[in-house]
Amino acid sequence: MLQIKNLSITHKKDLRVILNDFSCVLNDGDKAVIIGEEGNGKSTLLKWIYDEKLVDDYCETEGELVKTKERIAYLPQELPKEKRTLSVCEFFMEEESFLEQTPKTLGQMAAKFHVPADFFYREQPMETLSGGEKVKAQMMKLLLTEPTVLLLDEPTSALDPELVGEVEKSIANAAKSGQTMVLVSHDMSFVAQVADKVLFLDKGRIIESGTPEEIMQHPKEERTKEFFASYKRTYV
Repeated sequence: MLQIKNLSITHKKDLRVILNDFSCVLNDGDKAVIIGEEGNGKSTLLKWIYDEKLVDDYCETEGELVKTKERIAYLPQELPKEKRTLSVCEFFMEEESFLEQTPKTLGQMAAKFHVPADFFYREQPMETLSGGEKVKAQMMKLLLTEPTVLLLDEPTSALDPELVGEVEKSIANAAKSGQTMVLVSHDMSFVAQVADKVLFLDKGRIIESGTPEEIMQHPKEERTKEFFASYKRTYV
């Protein structure tokens, strides 16, 4: 279980409130997707859950994260700069558990993510991979650590449209295996497919939560209704 209690995050320079007394509980096996407009603190929340030091430099933070033997892994929106010049092989070799994997296990993971079996041993730089391959490489490396909670920050936001479905399928497969996930996404069809809990975040607060059907088809709050009306005009 992972519980966040009374989390408030304020930007140091402009005193902008990013998260305001945010609280929620995630049980083992939950697939929680956080939705809402840009600038409402979704990415900052994931960074704080993973490591509150990631937001310390520019924010004042109050709140508590309660974890019960959780191993948390985090997939950012973009491949970190310091990883881009590593070869694919060097990228995976950074993770100690990679060396403990059998060829059969790696082959099964490669098949699940629809990449060649020799993908892990490529000498080409990470920065030369396609957008989809970069996301898949990061996902596979994270799963090698056997995390209990996987944080995914808009994993398909930088991908070409033809790659989105393939990456989303890989994430959905991980979700079906029982992996606990917290995911930020703007793809509502994917949200409906993978989530069992949807949290609508507005002005730093969860103003509505429920199943995908409850939130997307039968929202109760006016702000949630406005969001989906705007979403349909923009994307549908």
